[in-house]
Amino acid sequence: MRRSLCVYTPSADPSGMGAHMLDLVAEYVGTAEVSLMARACPRADWLLAGAAELGARTLPLPSPRDPRFGRLVTEFLRAHPAEVFHCHVGTGCEDWDGVRLARAAGCPAVVQTQHLPFLVSHPRKRRAYHHAIEGVDRLIAVSEGLRRTYERIGVPPELLVTVANGVAPPPGHMSRTEARRILGLAPDRPVVLTIGRLTHMKGQWHLIDAVPALAARFPDLAVVLLGDGPLRGSLADQAAALGVSEHVVFAGHRPDARQLLAAADVFVLPSRHEGMPLVALEAMAAGLPVVATRVIGSAEVVDDGVTGALVRPGDPAALGAAVACLLTSPALRRRQGAAGRRRYEAAFTRRRMAVETAEVYESVLAEAEVAA
Repeated sequence: MRRSLCVYTPSADPSGMGAHMLDLVAEYVGTAEVSLMARACPRADWLLAGAAELGARTLPLPSPRDPRFGRLVTEFLRAHPAEVFHCHVGTGCEDWDGVRLARAAGCPAVVQTQHLPFLVSHPRKRRAYHHAIEGVDRLIAVSEGLRRTYERIGVPPELLVTVANGVAPPPGHMSRTEARRILGLAPDRPVVLTIGRLTHMKGQWHLIDAVPALAARFPDLAVVLLGDGPLRGSLADQAAALGVSEHVVFAGHRPDARQLLAAADVFVLPSRHEGMPLVALEAMAAGLPVVATRVIGSAEVVDDGVTGALVRPGDPAALGAAVACLLTSPALRRRQGAAGRRRYEAAFTRRRMAVETAEVYESVLAEAEVAA
């Protein structure tokens, strides 16, 4: 039976959440009628373009505050009825109206994926979140740790299900030599690489704090930050103040970031918190050892001592020590990188994520049929 699915996010900067949505579209578009609705704005246009390229029907939307928003969503769902309306949010405490509009339009299954842990303490925002999910049949958490944060604020456990993130297989092969040429790196330099928006959540300043001690041991070290964001200037100033600017490469946002993983010896993710980091999964798929902070999401990806290392968040010395251990041992890097690749293939593929998500859809639709 060919299902109809509408995937939606109100986010003006969908980032990894948008990549997750495109992965679902890619998996379903051949067997279902798939639509995608998202904000028409500079940081989300790529999501709409990517969905259209995959063959999905798309609807560019104004801000949820725009008076046209409700009418556009309602008219679209009337013209293209969806059996499943799948909303994607960070925490969702903004309480936009997409879910309620889908319910009013008669979508029999309304599902919402939570991509970030609920770490907000303000009572008003908690109330707003509970109001926002009143029309949701099932909440998907992308990691078990994330799921527990929603249970702690009173979300009924039976409303929640965990579907761990997954990513597509690595794109076309890029050689180590070519990746380093693109980044302007010599073939024999030790290279530590991280990918992510330059924001407080990602904690890149802790990695830069670790660079002086690392550079003292590895004089040719290059620490590459792939990504852009509001902290770029302050991070560059930090590197200069520490006297390590020559070791820190700000490569900016790169659409080929995943292929450029081939340049790295070690992948690092110094986040303050995550949902479940796609970049860590991509690094494992590329056969890299991953050093990450022991935070929600990352702690479920990295098998400490097997596929890399987990360290205390906010501890540059521990981060640097774990990186140094890998840089000094090519054999350890190869062993842990191969283990990471096996772990990705066993537990974190895009296909597995799509199958488990579809099972959530079918479960909710079955409940709706019984209730009808």
